[in-house]
Amino acid sequence: MVFEFEERADHIDQLSKLLSVMQDVGRKLADESHGRSYDKVREFSQILHLARERLDAIEQEERRQFLLERRRAPRSSYEN
Repeated sequence: MVFEFEERADHIDQLSKLLSVMQDVGRKLADESHGRSYDKVREFSQILHLARERLDAIEQEERRQFLLERRRAPRSSYEN
């Protein structure tokens, strides 16, 4: 159970870092864009922002589920 949570948490962390880099590059592109492409770059940046918010929600739900599963798990005699 803990290993699965840690693996999922690692994947979420990797995605978060990737989104962060993409947002930074998107901001730079928006600053350098002119004319027609500027609106599309801003729209893309908004999509990345929404993706980051969704990833944060997924991370919170994963933590909540992990804590619920941990509470339900039978305790071994050495934990008492």
